[in-house]
This record gives sequence, C-alpha cells and structure tokens, in this order.
Amino acid sequence: MDRIELINLVPKFLAFYERARVEGMDRDERWDLWKEHYHFAAVPPGDEGEKMARKLLDDAWDQYTEQVDYIRSWQPEQKSVENYLSKVKSLLGCTESINLVLVYFVGGFERNAFVAPYDEERLAMCIPVECGDSDITLSHELTHIVHSATANLTAGWERTIASTILREGLATQVSKHLVPGKEDQCYIEHKEGWFDSCQSSRTDIIKGIMPYLDDSSSELITRFTFGTGTTNHEREVYFVGWELVNLLLEEGTTLEEIAAIKEDDMPDYIRDVYPRLLS
Repeated sequence: MDRIELINLVPKFLAFYERARVEGMDRDERWDLWKEHYHFAAVPPGDEGEKMARKLLDDAWDQYTEQVDYIRSWQPEQKSVENYLSKVKSLLGCTESINLVLVYFVGGFERNAFVAPYDEERLAMCIPVECGDSDITLSHELTHIVHSATANLTAGWERTIASTILREGLATQVSKHLVPGKEDQCYIEHKEGWFDSCQSSRTDIIKGIMPYLDDSSSELITRFTFGTGTTNHEREVYFVGWELVNLLLEEGTTLEEIAAIKEDDMPDYIRDVYPRLLS
C-alpha cells in the first residue's frame, strides 16, 4: 500500500516573512533571517546553490508582498497526489508500494518543483505553492518518484547526464499523456519562448550534450539543468529528454519500456538512439 507523509513548510515561511518585513531591514539582514528561519529552495546543493537561493529571495521579495494573502490562505491537498500516483504507477507498470514525503513550500515564483532524497528509504516530492494545483506538475514529479522504483535510480543530486536526460524526458512525456490536450510548451517550458528557441537550435543542443552522457559531476548537472549548457539555452537536458522520449514513442516504444531501462545502461542506450534523433 502506498504511503504519503505530508509536510507543509508554508507556516515556516510565513514566520520568516513576518520577521523580515520590518521597516528598514536590508537585504543582508533579510538573507540571514531566511537562512535561520526557513532555508528551503529549489536549488542544487553547495555554495552555488546558496548563491542561487539568495538571488531567488532578492528577486521574489516584492512578489511575496503582493502574494502574501494567497500564501496565507493556501491549504495543502493530498487527494490529487494519491490519484496521480496511482495513474503514473499503472502507466509505468510499477506494482510495488511507494513510500514518499510530500513537501509543500514557498519558492521564488520560478515554479520549480523537484524530487530529492528525504531519508534512507524515502524520496521527497517538493511542490512550490506557486504551482497551485497543477496536474502537469504533479504527474511530472510523481513520474520521478515511480521511475526511481522501476529503474532503481540513483537518489542523489549527482547522476549521469544520460540518466538526467531520460528522467526528465520520461516525466515530461508522462505529464503530456496524463494531462492531454495542451500545447507542447505547457509540459516543459519554464518561461515563454524557451521551447521555440530550443527548437530553432535543436541539432546544436543535441550534439552539444552528447559528449557528456557519462559525466556525473555536480558542475555538469548544474550546467545542463540550471545553467546554459553548450548553446546558451537554459535547461538543455529537459529539451533533449523531451525530444528523445518523443522519438522513442513515435517508434513504438512504450512509456513502461522506457521506465524499465536501468541507469547503468542509459548512456549506451542514448548513444544508440542518437543517430535517429538527428535524422
């Protein structure tokens, strides 16, 4: 039987916000309060992540003031998560019980949900309340949870670029399957115009990422997920994943078959598909 533990960090954020909105407080003081009383953001681990979190806080501060009434009135909801977990498991052929932690938090309005290790046995699915009740977000992140079980995936931040490509490609295409009828951009785009821009540089993006399929360094993961990859496009790993899994589906491979590819096999699997991806 599946188990979902819910953790709501919104009250913790609001406690920080009330302390930080004191008149005359400067950005450095606000940052120190954030670290002391909240310290939760959708960023990679380490010093680079801390820099990103600081920028998110500074950039989002005025929006917090504008949206604080919504944040205060927001309430966690678990039924949709249970519903989509069941759908994702069925689609990917997962028969084992899933034990996860559902974390709701206030992000920086970048709408960046993510999955990360919570303890030795469980993954945490972390959803920013700015995403509202997005079924696309839920199906995407729950795909990561279920995919970890079907392919016995590495839980930590560092994993091969090939693994990241396949994970994100599967998650975006599962969300399209479970929440159909929208433009492709809705399932993958983090800002307007990004998908079309990637399409215009499709060949260069795919060629640029291929030499790094076996690399698992934090620096490279950050570069291709948060950074600008090899063609000055953000989140190139998401675009390549979308294109890769889309091709596999067009060729007749099922989502369940893709979800069963073991992590160690992913670099060679993608290398084998690569010529067809460029044809």
